[in-house]
Amino acid sequence: MTTTGVCCGRCVTAAEANAAIRRHVAGRVVWPPEALAELDRLRAVWREAVRRELAAAA
Repeated sequence: MTTTGVCCGRCVTAAEANAAIRRHVAGRVVWPPEALAELDRLRAVWREAVRRELAAAA
């Protein structure tokens, strides 16, 4: 588990991943490389969750 509350992303919904992204960016004005890397990771988790949910709905 990371500080954003999302691990690998295999078991989170798109809504949960979106909430983690929102928590991560809330109030942030400085983006050190580690924060940008975590944002990229969270976005990948979100995209994967959306793919899973779309495939399940099809």
